Amino acid sequence: MATVRATLVLLCACLLPGCMGSRLAEEPPPGVSLAGAWRLDHGASDDPQKVLEHMRAEAMKIISRQPQQQVVTTTRGGKQVPAQTSEGGPDPTLAQPPPPGAHFDPLQRSPMAHVLRNTVARGDFLTVRQGPGEFVLDYGGSRRTFTPGQHSVVSAEGGVGDQTSGWKGRNYVIEVRAQNGPLVTEEYGLSPDGKELLAKLHIGSGELPAVSLTRVYRPTDESAPHQLPIND
Repeated sequence: MATVRATLVLLCACLLPGCMGSRLAEEPPPGVSLAGAWRLDHGASDDPQKVLEHMRAEAMKIISRQPQQQVVTTTRGGKQVPAQTSEGGPDPTLAQPPPPGAHFDPLQRSPMAHVLRNTVARGDFLTVRQGPGEFVLDYGGSRRTFTPGQHSVVSAEGGVGDQTSGWKGRNYVIEVRAQNGPLVTEEYGLSPDGKELLAKLHIGSGELPAVSLTRVYRPTDESAPHQLPIND
C-alpha cells in the first residue's frame, strides 16, 4: 500500500501542476533580468498581417466546405431555428457569408484573431519591470502585472480563463486557458547575445489551426506615450 500511495503522489505531482505547486518558478535564475525599456523592431519581427491573412485563408476553406454538408431546418417553440448542418452546424465563431456585394471578413468573430489583434494593438513600446514577487509589462496605455508562480482566474477571450505565469528557465511564461477560447501562451526572454527581447505568442488551435507570432524588441531611450493605464 505504501508503494501505491507513493506512486499516486508522484503522478499527482507530474500531471496536476496545482496539486504539488506550479511548474513555473517564482524566481528567475541568478543574474537573469528582462527589465528595461524596449521598442518593437518591425523589420526583425513576424508580420501580424501575414499571420492574419493565413488565418483568413484557413477560415475561408472551412466556410467553403459548409454548403456541401446536409442542412437540417427545425423549429422550436414556434420559432424558426437558424439552419444547422447534420454535423452540428457551421462553427459559430466564424462569420457567415453576407449577401453578395457586402463587406465580408471571415475572422470577424474569430476568438483567435481577436487575441492576435489585441496583442498588436498594445503598441510598439514595452517597459519591463521585475522584482521579488512581481513581473510587470507596461505598454504606456495599459499595464499587466503578474505574480510569478501564481494561478488566478482572469478575463479571457470568450469569458474567463485560468492564468498561470512564472519563470521557465531564463524565460518568463504566461499561459491562459480560456473556458470558451483558445489556449494562449506568451514567452518573454532575451536573445542569445542578450541585446534583444524576444516576445513569442502562441495561440492554440481552436476554430482555426494554431498560429504563432514572434516579436523582437530592442533597447530604447524613448518613452512610451502614456495614457491613463489599464491594469490587466
